[in-house]
Amino acid sequence: MADGGASTYIMLITALLVSSSASAVLIQEWSSSSRVIQHQQRGLQFSEELGVDFAGDPMNVNLARTNPDTITFYILNTGEHTMNETKMEVLIDGLSISSSEVTTSFVGSATDWNPNVMVEVEVSNSSFNSYNDGDDISIFTTVVSDSVSGMSASASFGVEVRLDV
Repeated sequence: MADGGASTYIMLITALLVSSSASAVLIQEWSSSSRVIQHQQRGLQFSEELGVDFAGDPMNVNLARTNPDTITFYILNTGEHTMNETKMEVLIDGLSISSSEVTTSFVGSATDWNPNVMVEVEVSNSSFNSYNDGDDISIFTTVVSDSVSGMSASASFGVEVRLDV
């Protein structure tokens, strides 16, 4: 019976050491999880601050009879951050247009696609040769932002337009 007290103390000290080690691991993991959550929240906030939208008259989108035919439309940066006009994906009636068939230029004297700056987009593809004056088509565009604090995200829009030759 005399050594029962010593065994109890040893078990108590062992339990305290194990629980303090477990607490240290849990605190470290909580700290890591907290950093990940903060980074994700910054990313979500950043994504919400981005925006692009079709600009112009959707019932009057230019279809130029060139070889191949060219569709011209305009995109406005409606967000709070600069977008990258070279990182753009365009789908016309669900057809993915290669980057070599997409040409962009700034409207006005802008040199960067900052907020409230408009970009003219010309898309050329031989499949457009079958389109006629007054045809309705869908345009879906996704644009990637410039990197801000190591983060970038995308914004997109979809719209149905009418072609005008």
